[in-house]
Amino acid sequence: MLFFCQMRWNHEGRISLDELWEIEEEETRHAQETVDSGYCVGIWKVAGQKRVLAVVDAESADDLDRSVFQLPMREYLEFEAIWPLRDYVSFAGDVENRYRPVGQEKTP
Repeated sequence: MLFFCQMRWNHEGRISLDELWEIEEEETRHAQETVDSGYCVGIWKVAGQKRVLAVVDAESADDLDRSVFQLPMREYLEFEAIWPLRDYVSFAGDVENRYRPVGQEKTP
């Protein structure tokens, strides 16, 4: 299941800039590993903001929740939004069938 995640760095007054860069360097290695493994479909840093956006392919909401606690930046990330994503083609099929239950699809 795909999830869109929007995170904000929340470090002000908690750690020094040097400490932030050390943890963020570890986070970038972790991010690369998750992209390489296919768990993270994509990850982006929002230009000019302390925000990161990611699309994650997790088995379930439980799996996603557990993975958050593996992040090196977990103490300094505020999750602003997590949205489950639905494939648009699947949605289009439901629209065409007017959301009828399986086996009761619209006939031509």
